[in-house]
This record gives sequence, C-alpha cells and structure tokens, in this order.
Amino acid sequence: MKKHPADLLWLIRFCIRTSPKLFFFNIFACVEQSLFVFFEYTIWIGYNLNAAENGAPFSQVALLTMGVFALFLIHQFIDSIYFQWSFERIKPTLTFQMRRQIYEKACSVDLSCYDDTDFYNDFVLSTTQTDECIERFLNDGRDFLFELVNVAAYFSYLLAIDRIGLLLAVLCGAVNYCSSQKYAMLEKDARLCKTPLERERAYQHRVFYMHDYAKELRLHPDMHSQLSKDFDRCNRELNTVNRKYGMRMWLYGFLKGYMPIYFMLYAIYLPYLLYKAMVTHTLSLSAMVILLSTVRRMIKRGGALAGRLPRFAYIGAFIGKIRSFLAYEPKLISGENDVADSWNRLSLSHVNFSYPDSDSTSRISAREVLRDISLEITRGQKIALVGYNGAGKTTLVKLLMRFYDPDSGVILRNGTDIRTLKLDQYRGEIGAVFQDYKIYAASLRENVVMDSCTMDRQETYAVESALHRAKFNLTAQKLKYQIETPLTTEFEKDGVNLSGGESQKVAIARTLYRSHELIIMDEPSSALDPASEYQLNQELKQLAKDKTVIFISHRLAAAKDADCIYMMKKGRIVEHGTHVQLLQLGGEYCKMWNLQAKAYQ
Repeated sequence: MKKHPADLLWLIRFCIRTSPKLFFFNIFACVEQSLFVFFEYTIWIGYNLNAAENGAPFSQVALLTMGVFALFLIHQFIDSIYFQWSFERIKPTLTFQMRRQIYEKACSVDLSCYDDTDFYNDFVLSTTQTDECIERFLNDGRDFLFELVNVAAYFSYLLAIDRIGLLLAVLCGAVNYCSSQKYAMLEKDARLCKTPLERERAYQHRVFYMHDYAKELRLHPDMHSQLSKDFDRCNRELNTVNRKYGMRMWLYGFLKGYMPIYFMLYAIYLPYLLYKAMVTHTLSLSAMVILLSTVRRMIKRGGALAGRLPRFAYIGAFIGKIRSFLAYEPKLISGENDVADSWNRLSLSHVNFSYPDSDSTSRISAREVLRDISLEITRGQKIALVGYNGAGKTTLVKLLMRFYDPDSGVILRNGTDIRTLKLDQYRGEIGAVFQDYKIYAASLRENVVMDSCTMDRQETYAVESALHRAKFNLTAQKLKYQIETPLTTEFEKDGVNLSGGESQKVAIARTLYRSHELIIMDEPSSALDPASEYQLNQELKQLAKDKTVIFISHRLAAAKDADCIYMMKKGRIVEHGTHVQLLQLGGEYCKMWNLQAKAYQ
C-alpha cells in the first residue's frame, strides 16, 4: 500500500465523482454492519451468558431480546439494500465509466504506441484488467472498512478488559501483515510475468477457432502443428511461472492464514484463560468464553485487515498502469490553425522516417524506412506509388495522413506545415482504403457510413450510390435485407460473410461515400478479379477529374495511366515520371514492368 497511495486515492476520487450517493451509502452500510456484528457477538452474547450464569430475571432478558430483535430487522433491511441494490449498482456504473474513459483514450493514442511492445502490453492490461481491478477494489475496500471498524471495536474492548489478549492479538496481526506483504508481492510479480504469455496464448486460442483462419489451417496442417507447439510452449512457460511463485505463495499463505490462530490463540491464550478461571478464580466462565471469542475474532479480523493492505498494493499497481494509460498525452499534437481553403498542392521536402525497434522505445536503434523523400502532388492528379515489398510505400501515405510525423523534413499543404493545422480537419479531407481493411459485425449500411446512421432517404441513396460506384452488386449478393443486411455471422444468424473481393468493394465504398479532397488507395484491387479491377481503374479515372487519387499497387498495369509514377526502393524515390517516360529511362520501373509482362507471355 505504501507504494501506491496516490493510485488508490485517485480511484477513490473517481468513485466519488462517478457515484457519490452510492459510494457514501456503501460506507455507511459497511460501518453499520461492522458495529452490529461486534455488538451481536461480543456485547449481546456476553450479556446473555453473564445473565444465565448469575441468574438474572428472565423477563428482563426477554424484553431486551425483543429490542435487539428489532435492531436486527433494521440491520438486515440495510444489508439487503446494501448487497442487493447499492453495491450491485455501483460496480457496473464504475466499470462502465472507467471503460468509457479507456476506450476514448484508446482512440486518441498515437499509432506509434502500437509499435511499442511495453506500451501495448500496458494497453492490453488496462483494457482487460479494468473489471477485475474495480471489483477487487470495491470488494476489498468494503471488507477493509468492515474489518477496520471491527478491529477498532475489539481493540477498545480488550484495552479495557484484558490487555494480555490485546497484546497477543497485535502480535498475530504483525505476523499476518508481514506474510501478507510477501504474498501480495509474489502475486503481483507472478501476474506481471504471466500477462504477456497469456496475451500470446489468447492469440493462439483465437487462431484455432476464428473463421478467418479455418481454411488455411486445414490446408496447412503443419501450421496447425506449429501453433499447437507454440500453445504448448506458452502453457509450459506459464506452468514454470506458477511453479516459481506457487510454493512461496503457499508458504506465506499458510503463515498468514493458519499460524496465528492455531498456535498463538489455542497454544498460548487458551491455557492462560483456563489458569485464571480454574486456578486463580479471577475470571468467570462466561467472561472466559467472551474473551476467547473476542481475541479470536480480533486475530481473524486483524489478519484479514493486514491481508488487505498488500492486496491494495496489488490493485494499486494495476490502477497505476490504467492511470498512466489514461494520462498518456499524444506526441502527435493537433495544430491550432483551421483548414479554411481548399488544397491545391501537397508536397514533401527531404522527409526521413524510422520505426523504433520492437524492443526499443527510442529511435537510437530504429529501423529507417524513408530516406530523403521529396515529391509534390497537385490537385486533380492521379499519383501511383510502386515498388517492391518493404520499399516504404504504405509508410509514406501514413505520413501524408499524419498518423506519424517525420523524423526530419516537412510536409506542406498549400505551403503550410501540416503540423500547424487542426488534425481532425486535415484528416477529414482524406479518404483511404488500406489493404488490411476490416469488415465490422454491423449492417452493410453501417459498414459504409462508419458513423451514426440517420436512416433517411438521402443517406440510403448515398450508400447505394457508393456501393454501385465501387462495383458492389446488391442484387447479385442476394442480401436478404439489402443494405440493412448484417455482415458476418458472428452475432446474427441472418448475417452474410462476403468474399474477399466483395469485402474490398465495401471498403472502397466507404471512401466513395464521403466527398474527400484526397483519396488514398493502398492496393485497392488486390482481392478483385481482372474485370472488377479494370472497372475500378476506370472509376478512379473519373474520380481523378476533380479530385486527387494516390494509389499503391504492385500491379503496374494499374499504374500506367497515372499522371505521375513514383518508383520506390529501400525507402527512397529512385525514379518518377509517366509510364512512357519511365520505360524510356530503362531503370527500376522498366525492369519491374518487364518482369510482370513476362508472366503474360
């Protein structure tokens, strides 16, 4: 707990802000419950035992019992509200608000964060451990307050009645606290070791059952065998972690759970009470029973209280990661200038860019992807980026969309550095279709609109028009509900699983649906048949009349009609010009063209 007080205080403030009435009612109910338990098992039972031993009038005891019964009914009523209404309401409320903040932050983190393994692990931990952390905090917080009030009541009682019993209970609490601290540290270390292994195992598990992988795994049984080996390896490594920490966790668990009660209470304190009751006759049997019960309860509650403290440290460690994630400030900062005028020219001047290595958070050992890139794009042009795999084509368009900022050099829009422009406005001018597009478990309409749908006639016409321009044939697909048909069968039995080519047309339709100034196509025809590819290229020509289209393609036939072709190799632009000019040059483009042409001879 000493290491993470700020994290726990942050979580408490979060709870108060989110649901103040429920939070304070839970505190009241917890204190009331604790005091009633102390009253019931110490004061009330002690009174009855003493009354029976000393021959108190039955009517007096009966009358008092009726009063206690009334208090018991009130106590039970408060408890029912607490457990069945209040406590069960506060947990989903807090979880929902926390997850909402995490999801909002996840949408704003830099794309480069996904390249940082450590950050990504913390990101995964934040999203997967939220429910558990909040539930643990509420449960442990409730129990901690209950036990704290209980221990305070028992402490006061023993301080007045039997200080020997109080001293013994305090010693037991110290043993329990030390054992609990070690146990919690081991538990936290074990969890941190297991998180990346569990993430890897979860991935392997998804591969085994997800539809996207089913065909290839059956076609390539060796891959299935390799994945099984990886799955087994993860399990072995997890078992190694469990063996590494398991025995020590058991030992400290034994010390904190059994040693205090069974040794100190029954081996030391009980003989002491029997001596006072049977030898010195300074203690009545009723008082002996109550003292033994009180000390036992204080040891038990004190041990549980001590056990909560390191558990809070455990919770605080993960809350700290969630706080760090929520406090992350994007390094890619939006500019302050409005994008007021229509753009006419987009240029890159001596741009260099590197991805950090997967095991490095700095760019000291970074992988250089783009080197000294300079080019200019004017409005209405049809630009083609071509080259071999790994040439940096996709990275270049990611810089144009400002998913990353260059290490050096500058990107200008109408002569203005794009870093000075408001990010949402700048990106709003750009539409893109990536080769790793995704189809969502939603309706066809929602997959095209990619926003809250109005469901009006104008929107319907725009969606159908975009699908038509993308060469998606609604009639041929036999969609039961037309554009309202759910895509994928993950949640809807009436859903439709589109082919790769048809899915790509949906992704293209997303871009065509909106009126973008600049359209980027990253391998837009990779999953299309030749006829559809030809039709798409004709559509791109029509778009290029009043818009700018940048497309990446390995198929040079699609690039030959571009106004300007940029040939990239190892992160550099090695050639640029029209198709005819580059063939005449006889360089890298010409070589690549001839290689592809041979395949059709």
